[in-house]
Amino acid sequence: MKIDLSQILNEPESFAETVELSAELLDPGRVAGPISVRLEGTVRPLGDHFLVGGRATATGRLSCGRCLEPVDWSMDTTFDFEAVLAAATPLDPEIALDEADLDLVVLEAPELDVTELAVEQVELELPIRVVCSEDCAGLCPRCGGNRNTDGACRCEPETDPRWESLRDLAGGSPVD
Repeated sequence: MKIDLSQILNEPESFAETVELSAELLDPGRVAGPISVRLEGTVRPLGDHFLVGGRATATGRLSCGRCLEPVDWSMDTTFDFEAVLAAATPLDPEIALDEADLDLVVLEAPELDVTELAVEQVELELPIRVVCSEDCAGLCPRCGGNRNTDGACRCEPETDPRWESLRDLAGGSPVD
């Protein structure tokens, strides 16, 4: 859905939309399935600018950073930014951005894409790495089996080759 900013002249306009974001639209390495995002907010005209603010909530499943199993995830955040049309703000590449410019979104057309807003809010809140549990054993580096599942990995434990010279000192038994 897109909000037509050219129709917002004097009065604020509210919006409330739910968007389903696919893992491919976000980060397929971290997102295990679709994420449902609910955006509620208002767009207020301010001369040739627009103030956009609201709340974003989302639920979905992420991939465990150790074993790749799905993990439930949710977020609840607020957003607040200023939108301006590119035609109203000629940008000079020689001028440096200051801190006030970081909350400014430059739009090519007079419309605010709710899906892009949802993607941005989710990407800002996605954890770098999530684990299914603190004691997750992860995947076997040799066979790829999930070490949290009984029987998934039958690989023998490897001894560290750096300790081989101590084998004779320990009476012939491997030292780990």
